[in-house]
Amino acid sequence: MSSGTLYAPILAEAGVPVILVDTGRALAAGLRSGSTPGALDFERDFGGDRDRLLSHCVSQDVAYVIAGTESGIELVEYLRESIPQCPANSEGESQKRWDKEFMFSALKENGVPCLQTEAIPPGTDLSEELISRYGASLPAVVKPSTGAGSVGVRMVKDTAELREAVHSILSAPGFFGDRPSALVQELFLAPQIEYVVDTFSHDGVHEILGLSRYDKRLSLQGDFIYERIQWISPDGPLAGEITRYAEDVLRALGVNVGPSHMEIMYNAHTGPRLIDFGARAHGAGHPLKTFKLTGVSQIHRECEYIAHELRNTPLSTEGGSYSLPRDGAIIFFSLDEATRCVTQPDEDALKQLPGVHEVMVNAHAGKEYPATRSLLHSLDLGLVFLSARDEKQLDEYGEAVRDKFSSYFA
Repeated sequence: MSSGTLYAPILAEAGVPVILVDTGRALAAGLRSGSTPGALDFERDFGGDRDRLLSHCVSQDVAYVIAGTESGIELVEYLRESIPQCPANSEGESQKRWDKEFMFSALKENGVPCLQTEAIPPGTDLSEELISRYGASLPAVVKPSTGAGSVGVRMVKDTAELREAVHSILSAPGFFGDRPSALVQELFLAPQIEYVVDTFSHDGVHEILGLSRYDKRLSLQGDFIYERIQWISPDGPLAGEITRYAEDVLRALGVNVGPSHMEIMYNAHTGPRLIDFGARAHGAGHPLKTFKLTGVSQIHRECEYIAHELRNTPLSTEGGSYSLPRDGAIIFFSLDEATRCVTQPDEDALKQLPGVHEVMVNAHAGKEYPATRSLLHSLDLGLVFLSARDEKQLDEYGEAVRDKFSSYFA
């Protein structure tokens, strides 16, 4: 589920009219499979011309623009900067908020500790000399400069894997149908703990509205597989250090308004380091689950801000922070190898398991699924949202969910 589909009903309840726009980039990426009901189409209705869309927005008195998914950030940045009186991020520097090549350069230039990152642009001849030069710092992580869901992100251990990973990025259209650069990035030292920080920025304030921890594992193919994301209390032992670093990232990237979602690695030897950043709300329905656990989310907060902006009233400080009265997590399903789904997964049976609040099953009986290589592969199988009184109970509930789901596969 993209975060974009979550805004409309919340804004409608607040009496705020909404214009929806689909883009072909989201369709190419699989972030949507068809037209959004009631939405305009950027390519069909505006010929893919951002200035035509801008003229339409001005004629309709559009006062605020939201990025529903990663695929729309580049266009949204342009519209925010171009629509008169529209709240916007730093002028003329939007690429650092959606292209990782420029993102990590901006962190370095602003003195924010970051991983060493070098870009190999499309059309580069992967000579032995070039591969040997990058191979001197292996193991490393190779990733496309634009994308989402960890698609195309791989850890490489030798020059053969390095060449293969870089070639796979440069030789084919990227996640959004574009041609990204291949980034060769310093591998973050173990132990690797990955945190996710959900924020909302406005009026010079960066609000922390959710802190989570990803549990991942490395597949036999070198892919990073998402196992679980667990909400973390804002009073946790590392919360202060992580969130202070997140605020430094927001300042370095020129974020002034809107939600952001960033992934930060941490260990005690190096401290926090940015892994990925999105100038949009957390996806996969995460904000609604955050709202159920904490009573606030970055989407609800942004909708509240929009309503206040349109009415020229100040935004209350209430809702600008969160507490976590109960542990919660999302369990992502995965497969170690290509496997056939032999029995249709029973959502009702999964919902009856202890602690389960929501179930999303996308797997179908009779279909063979590939070995999981990205978060999108996991979402093709499904996920479960659950909560518990403490982390020990959360582990027990999560194991029961995995065992039940595995029983539907050969």
